[in-house]
Amino acid sequence: MEQRKCENADDTKQIADDTKQIADDTKQIEDDTKQIED
Repeated sequence: MEQRKCENADDTKQIADDTKQIADDTKQIEDDTKQIED
């Protein structure tokens, strides 16, 4: 039972990291787009 709880925590952290990565990528794209418009 404890093992699974630990795995779930790792998965949740992984998802959080992925979400943050996507947010960073999105911001990067927005910055690039803004630069192109300028």
